Amino acid sequence: MKNSLRWRLAWSLALLSTLAVLIQGIALFATTEDQEEDMIDEVVNAALDHYVNSPGRDSDPAALASYSERLRLYRTRPGEAPLPLPVEFAGRPIGNYEWYSADTEYHIGIREVKGERFYLLYDVGEHEGRLDRLGLQLLAGILLLGGVSLWLGYWLAGRLLYQLQKITDRLQQDDQASLSEPGLDREVGLLARALDDYRQRNRELLVREREFTANVSHELRTPLTRVRTSAELLMEEPALGERARQKLGGIVTAADDMEGKLRSLLFLARELSLDKCAPLDLHERAQASAAQFAPACTAAGVRLEVRVPPHAMVDADASLLGLLLDNLIGNAARYTRQGSIEVDFHDGILTVSDTGPGIAPEHLKRVFDRHYRASVISGGMGLGLSIVERICQAHGWQCRIDSVAVPGDPRQGTRVTVRMSP
Repeated sequence: MKNSLRWRLAWSLALLSTLAVLIQGIALFATTEDQEEDMIDEVVNAALDHYVNSPGRDSDPAALASYSERLRLYRTRPGEAPLPLPVEFAGRPIGNYEWYSADTEYHIGIREVKGERFYLLYDVGEHEGRLDRLGLQLLAGILLLGGVSLWLGYWLAGRLLYQLQKITDRLQQDDQASLSEPGLDREVGLLARALDDYRQRNRELLVREREFTANVSHELRTPLTRVRTSAELLMEEPALGERARQKLGGIVTAADDMEGKLRSLLFLARELSLDKCAPLDLHERAQASAAQFAPACTAAGVRLEVRVPPHAMVDADASLLGLLLDNLIGNAARYTRQGSIEVDFHDGILTVSDTGPGIAPEHLKRVFDRHYRASVISGGMGLGLSIVERICQAHGWQCRIDSVAVPGDPRQGTRVTVRMSP
């Protein structure tokens, strides 16, 4: 809901409506309060003037008693204040005042006639209560209006965004029909036509990529196979010298390397599919992958050990699992010049660790980037770990790399962990 355009529009409409009504309510409340204060002062002045100017005020001191139970009149000599009022009111000039006693508000009118002062106190509690109820009613109305505005805004935003939602649904369903259709709003129509153009360009691009990868696979793999086969046949000639045999071995190795790189590039160029997932013997697959790099490790004096338990099974695509193992063990064999390489599997976790130079911290966070190489050692394309990451993502596995690149540190080396179990 936080990032929903529909809710943002609804909240915007609700807040705008509520703010407008709140400002109007505050203005109405303030105006009502001012008018009430003026009305009360007029009542006090009218009642006080009526009594002061009444011919019988001397004979009837309680003339105001019947006027209102909230009105009380006091007569004093100049310099004195009636008992309910503080002493400072004795010196107040003639006029109107407000006085608070406990929780009660009084409006006071003061007059002076022929050496006598008259104090009229008006209890305005009823008016204040009425004003408080008005404030609560306004507040309740504003809150109710806010809720109604939010609901109405959500409904209205849904109507306005219906066409966009319809286009989104068709895109998610991968509907190949045109998104642009008669009756769309102008802005939505422009977006639909732009999306149609973009999808058409993508479809054409995908067709060209499929054709390219198919052509590369056929046109390059076939000559490489011929080169490798021819070199292997020549190596079987008994009259062939040792030096020539070594050269042919280099050709076979180069052909294998080229085929591996070609396979990696084609893998990155195509969309992954796990339709062929099945239980596989990881021990057997790891042994087969390690056998490819065993001669190079033996020649370099590096111990390559596979500790995967026999009959350890994992659900995976056979070709992708082989590619993952080839890249992990191949990377370790390429960069390790002494020590050991160990392949282990325990509790659904595959680990490939080596005692190579390690990866510096500044490079470690980029090792999964395509074509990024953290080492100056030649022979790599910077694709191995990028391929490993894609294979892990396709299978739902988690891949992690820990490395220490401090020379002389007993922990120096790299450890790649692939969690294959959920």
